[in-house]
Amino acid sequence: MEFRMFGQVEVRSEGRSLDVGTPRQQAVLAALVVDARRPVAIGTLIDRVWDHAPPADPRAVLYSHLSRIRRLLEQAAAPAGATAVRVERRHAGYVLDVDPESVDLHRFRRLVDQGEDPRRDDEDRAAALAEALGLWRGSPLAGLPGEWAAQVRDSWDRRRLDAVVQWARLELRLGRPGSVLTALPDLAAEHPLVEPLEALLMSALHATGRGAEALDRYTAVRQRLADELGADPGPELRAAHQAVLRGEPQNSAVSATHRADDEPSAPEDSAPETPHVPEAPGWLRRRTVLVALIAVGLLASIGSVLAFQRDEDTPPSVERAHELFATARELDQEGRGEDARAALVDAVRLYGELVELDPERNAPPLAPAIIEALRTAGVDFSVTRDVLLTWLANPAFTPYPAISQVLLLQGWRFTDPVFLDVIVWNYEQAPGMTSPRAAADVEPEVLKTAVVAGSNSRHGTSGTDFERLLES
Repeated sequence: MEFRMFGQVEVRSEGRSLDVGTPRQQAVLAALVVDARRPVAIGTLIDRVWDHAPPADPRAVLYSHLSRIRRLLEQAAAPAGATAVRVERRHAGYVLDVDPESVDLHRFRRLVDQGEDPRRDDEDRAAALAEALGLWRGSPLAGLPGEWAAQVRDSWDRRRLDAVVQWARLELRLGRPGSVLTALPDLAAEHPLVEPLEALLMSALHATGRGAEALDRYTAVRQRLADELGADPGPELRAAHQAVLRGEPQNSAVSATHRADDEPSAPEDSAPETPHVPEAPGWLRRRTVLVALIAVGLLASIGSVLAFQRDEDTPPSVERAHELFATARELDQEGRGEDARAALVDAVRLYGELVELDPERNAPPLAPAIIEALRTAGVDFSVTRDVLLTWLANPAFTPYPAISQVLLLQGWRFTDPVFLDVIVWNYEQAPGMTSPRAAADVEPEVLKTAVVAGSNSRHGTSGTDFERLLES
């Protein structure tokens, strides 16, 4: 005999599902099954079944339901010739004397306990959690009314989420990100504000070489948290984001997201000296006067730059863009700074047009030229070159091509280098900002502020004047 509490209440015998009666009778049975082999007081049973509106004689109605349940259990045992599961009256209440292993809810609990046991190896733990999750057919006691049934559903829904998160961490640690990508997206869509699910999906995408999608996912969830909760991403989600930005190996990313829940953040004075992507800086959280002052000013100039119109007699081509980038480099090497910047602007304008025409075809071959141009301008990166090439090759999924265009179109050259990935991260953290996919969507003044914060973080400074960062 098998009792199923996940989904609709069900009793099965010999492969057949039996009629468990009305919703009230199902509620009485569920109230006993959830506390299998433990006495449930009569008053508790009444409260679980009828909340605060019991019938005129609730004990008499309860006894009637219990009588029908006993007959149901006898009917379930008959085909197999087994001893019927019994509902016994004890001094403390009623007890359903059933083996917990015949109840999906209790098997789930046992398997999850095994999956969380640190004495077991990861493979055994992942297998136990997978078996537990395989029992899930839907929220417990589906269709049953009342506060108690709702509380049971909420409690076990949370336990399921915890089990999924633990399972996914183990799968990633075991080098199986594909299983995570198969199992988690639907659940994440069902629970769009559960950050650990999003963090694990980002780690799985990163582990399968889909870093651009991981970053796009972070942008979406960050905006969702801001819109619906007025909150910033928590430490686990930020850790996953930073791991992708840095191009860290899969296991490092998983460890980072796992530690974020359990360990306090390191104090600022203990931060490593090696290049890193900072957490959301205070200047962004406070929205200081600087942001307000910077929020107006360069829109006219950027508008004129982005209003570039191609000569219709010269069809755009990747080859022509490469020629313009090469010309800009040669002029720069000859010391002809102004001419070099003018040639670079033409190259970037053409690059933007090519990306708009056919991003999948035109962005990848021009990504190395963009990196070289950024280096000349004093913009480098703390992630690997391969990772950055991937981001620049995917303008539909990452903000890197758009922000790179604006950095180059402005003709800025920085005295001390600033990391591109940090600039982008800071830009996306600015209040009210969305992740841009076109140069026209980039707010230049907010970008300036992001550059200032990135420079301060990298060089240990605390300035607020953007102009001081530029070559004279």
